[in-house]
Amino acid sequence: MSVKLSFFTGGGVDGIGGNKILLESDRTALFLDFGKSFGEENKYFDEFLKPRSLNGLGDLLAFDLIPPLPGIYREDLQIPNQKWWGKASSHPAFRKLTIQGVLLSHAHLDHSGYISLLSPDIPIYTSLFSALIAKAIQDCGISDFLSEIVYAKPKEFLENGLICSDKNYSNPSQQRPYYVFTNQLPSEQVEHFWNQVPGKRPLSTVALSPVLDGIVNLGDLPIRFWPVDHSIPGAGAFGIYTPEGWVLYSGDLRMSGKKAKETQSFTKDAASLQPLLLIIEGTRASLKGSHGTKHFTEQDVADRISQIIKKAKGLVIADFGPRNLERLISVLKATEEVNRQLVITTRDAYLLEALSQCGEVDLPNLLGHSHIRIYTEKRIRTSEWESTLLERCRAQCLTAEEVSIHPDEFVFCFSYYDFNELIDINPSGGTYIYSATEAFNEEMQLDAVKLKNWIDHFNFQLFGNPFASENADSHDPLHVGGHARPDELLNIIETIHPRFLLPVHTECFEFFEKHFGTRKDIKLIRPKAGESVILSCRLFY
Repeated sequence: MSVKLSFFTGGGVDGIGGNKILLESDRTALFLDFGKSFGEENKYFDEFLKPRSLNGLGDLLAFDLIPPLPGIYREDLQIPNQKWWGKASSHPAFRKLTIQGVLLSHAHLDHSGYISLLSPDIPIYTSLFSALIAKAIQDCGISDFLSEIVYAKPKEFLENGLICSDKNYSNPSQQRPYYVFTNQLPSEQVEHFWNQVPGKRPLSTVALSPVLDGIVNLGDLPIRFWPVDHSIPGAGAFGIYTPEGWVLYSGDLRMSGKKAKETQSFTKDAASLQPLLLIIEGTRASLKGSHGTKHFTEQDVADRISQIIKKAKGLVIADFGPRNLERLISVLKATEEVNRQLVITTRDAYLLEALSQCGEVDLPNLLGHSHIRIYTEKRIRTSEWESTLLERCRAQCLTAEEVSIHPDEFVFCFSYYDFNELIDINPSGGTYIYSATEAFNEEMQLDAVKLKNWIDHFNFQLFGNPFASENADSHDPLHVGGHARPDELLNIIETIHPRFLLPVHTECFEFFEKHFGTRKDIKLIRPKAGESVILSCRLFY
């Protein structure tokens, strides 16, 4: 038996993000992630020109943004009288397919976003943290067909051949089966969170299926999971034991966070398996040398943020990537040191409350925390999830008027998308800590010029560089990314020492060619969209 790997446009093989890798072996087919490619999608769509929900899969298929594989997608997103599959049948990757599951490495949308489109009976295998983060994102996000990663809301076909949400609210949303890798059985609070959704539509629930020993069978293939260090909780790497040997998939990983030992443990375990193939991310792969450049860690970032906040006058705003809870905790500790209060958005509060019940990571308990406040925006209507949260945390709620009286008592976790609230707060000077990267971020397109205009308008002192890219050398440790540096990538690869190496999630394949292009012991494979490779212990083609 051989191992077949297939790659698709915007599937993580021709740029950063959008990982969707199909693995087939021993009568089992599965996807390694099923993410949204922000780069490919932004070639055709933007904030104001989006794929139309009324056309189901049609707009995405038209631009080759999803694999042309009838059989894996939701039936209620396929309009009967459309001839999409007929048009797609000439695509070289087109074929009818049944898959047994998706291995989701983590909850960033460039790895999870297009799960929304898959048939809701396809199981998702991931960490407990990733499952809970995905649900929190969906619960308090915009309700559309591209945001239904955990539960799918039913659609109906109109007489004019279009799709809309089912207006019969007694018809339930369908929860997807999630198999979650965890160290302990989910608590009653976690199960309650998983089985409840905001809104008046009921939920046809599917209980979380805990995997306690890190090993599960998917079809005919044993699967292993290792937690790794990344900029979002719950990230992991996978091993698939095929008849030809172990295939390893790194997901996104780094060595600079406070969980660097998890990446080291994965690397050590993986080496002992003598794998056939390592599929590794190469986000920060670069031919640019880093000789003499200091490499910063999350602890360096935490220390620098603390230093700035201790000297700050007036309102402080800390801007960092969404769902980067490690950074949030660092800002919270710095806030406590100067007896300020950390102000978070309702979305951050919803996520923090859900994850603090998980019991696997030391997260602060939101409710009643003496140094955490929840900012309440002006709204004509408040969503059910938000009004319920604010009712539970009424004593911790904070308004713009209260902030404007004593701005020097607060540190805000705000981003570019929260800036209109500054008009109501109306600060006169303050400190803005930019602790993220520029438009490189796989989940947002930041207009750094507009961000700087807002900062200047309110006379904030800016720390950090919103114009810097992930690979830019920095002399001020205000951000470290979620991905391994070039030297760390080489160390991981050399330690694991696979027979075949297949880089994904990279814009610099030349880095891997330089180091492995002529190697006999580690054979380099360059994946291409629309193509497949077949591996065995005897041959490769």
